[in-house]
Amino acid sequence: MNKKKKDIHVKVWNIPLVNGKRIKAATIEQGPRTPSPLCENCSAKCCRGGIAPVLTEEEFFSRRFKAVYMEAPAWLKEKVPNVEYLITIGITGEGCPYFDKEKSKCRLWPNPPKSCLAYDCRSDPRPEMQAFAKKREKEYKEEIKRCQEQ
Repeated sequence: MNKKKKDIHVKVWNIPLVNGKRIKAATIEQGPRTPSPLCENCSAKCCRGGIAPVLTEEEFFSRRFKAVYMEAPAWLKEKVPNVEYLITIGITGEGCPYFDKEKSKCRLWPNPPKSCLAYDCRSDPRPEMQAFAKKREKEYKEEIKRCQEQ
């Protein structure tokens, strides 16, 4: 398993809302990382829900993606005490709005948000993602073995 910890660079913005209120929302600078070969032909658990892609400063201000403000997770509030929200792509119970379930592929590929490229399920500490990563590594090894036998 890839357990290497990454330093993250958080920027907090004082965002004015339409109602006149202001909120402190964060972007996180991420990448670059080349997606793991495990991503190829993956069932994309990360895109199907549970993980909201976090936008970088450039992605947020370019308005290339529809941004939503989600409550900052506890680990971020601990690291950056004045942050209230995290700027992400809105996900629903259906998962990422840019994920094509029929094709099991990202509609934005090869140019998704940088957080999507930087994400590696093998580094995700959540037990359900660790179990998924182990299963995916096993499937990947079986795919390689089948290809070598042909």
